Amino acid sequence: MPQDSGAGPAEPQHDGAPYDWRVWITSPRHLLGTVAGVIMLGLLFGFLFTFMAIFPPQNVASGLIRVPDVVGRPAEEAQRAVERAGLTYEEEAGFHHQASPGIVVAQEPLAGQVAGPGSPVDVTVSLGPKLHPVPDVVGLRHRQAEEALGRVGYASEVIWVDADADVGRVVGTRPEPGTPVELPSTVRLIVSAGPKTVNVPDLATSSLDEAQATLERLGLELGGVARDSSSLAAPNTVLSQSPEPGEVVDRGTPVSVIVATVPAVQSGDSIGLPRDTATAALDTTTQPNDTTAEVGDGRGQR
Repeated sequence: MPQDSGAGPAEPQHDGAPYDWRVWITSPRHLLGTVAGVIMLGLLFGFLFTFMAIFPPQNVASGLIRVPDVVGRPAEEAQRAVERAGLTYEEEAGFHHQASPGIVVAQEPLAGQVAGPGSPVDVTVSLGPKLHPVPDVVGLRHRQAEEALGRVGYASEVIWVDADADVGRVVGTRPEPGTPVELPSTVRLIVSAGPKTVNVPDLATSSLDEAQATLERLGLELGGVARDSSSLAAPNTVLSQSPEPGEVVDRGTPVSVIVATVPAVQSGDSIGLPRDTATAALDTTTQPNDTTAEVGDGRGQR
């Protein structure tokens, strides 16, 4: 008879599947790994199913046709390729700044996708770059002309030339106004730098700002500015100039001017009038007393 060692009955050893199945079901760690594996397999099968539905192989997508790639081909060649594949060719036109006229620049469906027999394939054929007539900006100041061209979509380049027009006036464009030119593009502005020789204008009685604007318009410059406080003219009014009006000088010659300024206030003369004017005003204020006296003498004689 076997001896009792005092220990409890030994746990049965399970080498078969029933023990392993219970471990996977009852152990949280093994159960979590099982759930994660099932989720990953589900996602993988879902991705494969979706991919096959969108891009099915030819042997799976029975009866469907792969759309040919016609972008970059001439329109006639693209039409033959689409119709040869058993699809319907449909065309529309649009401007394109790079593609030459008659070249396919887009298609729908895209190349490689599948479609049923006779399905339409929409292609866009280039009309070439969009053209726009050059605006007529002749006669404008070149800054104004640049703004007008920029609003249309043109860049501008200024070229200065000798001309009889005022300095800064546009006398022409290249290309000429009205010429159809593609966008974007550059238009050259031919701008007057003034004639080589200029008749000096008469600046007398002009304000200093008006005189400077007149000189710049003719291609001359404002030279030295001297002040004369003895004149009764409004401040900054041109009194004289050098060179004299009518002289012929080269473009860019400076013209010096003398302008009136506020007369200096003299001691004892609060209103700043010249002495002769102040004396005359003082004499005028004494006349009423003398007149009264004369009238009184006449009344007495009468």
